[in-house]
Amino acid sequence: MKVLHIITRMNTGGPAVFLDHLTNSMSNSGTKSIIAYGYCEKNETDYTDSHQLRADLVKIKSLHRSINPLDDIKSFFQIKKIIKTEQPDVVNTHTSKAGVLGRIAAKSVAKNIPTVHTFHGHLIYGYFAKYKSLIFTFIERIMSSYTDCAVAVTAETKNSLTKLGIGKNLKWEVIQIGIPGKLHSPVNSSGQQIKLLWVGRFTQIKDPILAVEILKNLSSSNPNKFEMTMVGEGELFNEAKQAAVNLPIRFTGWLADPFEVIKDFDLLLITSKNEGLPLVMLEAANLGKPTLSKNVGGVSEFISDNQTGYLVEGRVNEFTNKIMNLAADKNSIQQTGIQAKKLLNEKFSVEAMGKKYKDLYLNLSIRK
Repeated sequence: MKVLHIITRMNTGGPAVFLDHLTNSMSNSGTKSIIAYGYCEKNETDYTDSHQLRADLVKIKSLHRSINPLDDIKSFFQIKKIIKTEQPDVVNTHTSKAGVLGRIAAKSVAKNIPTVHTFHGHLIYGYFAKYKSLIFTFIERIMSSYTDCAVAVTAETKNSLTKLGIGKNLKWEVIQIGIPGKLHSPVNSSGQQIKLLWVGRFTQIKDPILAVEILKNLSSSNPNKFEMTMVGEGELFNEAKQAAVNLPIRFTGWLADPFEVIKDFDLLLITSKNEGLPLVMLEAANLGKPTLSKNVGGVSEFISDNQTGYLVEGRVNEFTNKIMNLAADKNSIQQTGIQAKKLLNEKFSVEAMGKKYKDLYLNLSIRK
């Protein structure tokens, strides 16, 4: 079986890592994967530059995140050409722009090509101004006619989208993200300090400024007790660095494999305004480390508060108080991390994810 994945860009982040894990797991079961993708923004790094994927990579010269009608039309015809050349059994699109161009291109080549669109989250809350979200909703309602199956990474993502009339009559699958398990034992952080880790794009939706405010509150309440490492870059990178002057925060920029480089931490911090199922949360659990997050999106489908992680509604003082309470018993943080890793191994394996996707692809291929 041959599967063509189409994604706007392979910038370092969740969807790119997801495709790496998915195509790698499916290569072991006789599936050939092709990834067609565009170019990253200037403040992003391309995941394919630092990782060897077990998939054929096809670069689309005119495809990028920003709206450009001329480039978008060129991308559409390039995608059509790729589909005609590769003749895939299934086309699976990812992210908004590639999702639109890829699904229309596939159906314009042959109406019986099965098309799948994976919603890695949704753009309804927190990403854009309200009018842009309305446009996205309108477009995705139309795109249902070009889609044979929609996949959501969490039940919350599916429910939020269908309530808005997106894919109401579509075949839906909820396939949770899985990652390869690590066999080594968790490494407990050294020293008496509580070491926080934040990983993501420095954008409004990820709210890195909130993370800086949290550390500022912690430091003013209890100097020398807390420190934080922030991994990533983006349009808010310089603003975050300026806000963090004189605070115990280390900025690393982008790292190819942050959870391979940084293992000496106690708690992952997620301050996002919206999320699907954050891969960083699973990566932390893989190391036996728990996550403290805003209770947004599908986060609670992995985190049960005080059992496999920690949830707050999102205000600065809520984060601060929670961390202060946890700091009083560092051993409890480690025990929560052990439970998070146990849950990961039981329900969020890459093998389970790969099998569900392959079963879906096979069923769609048979139907055509």
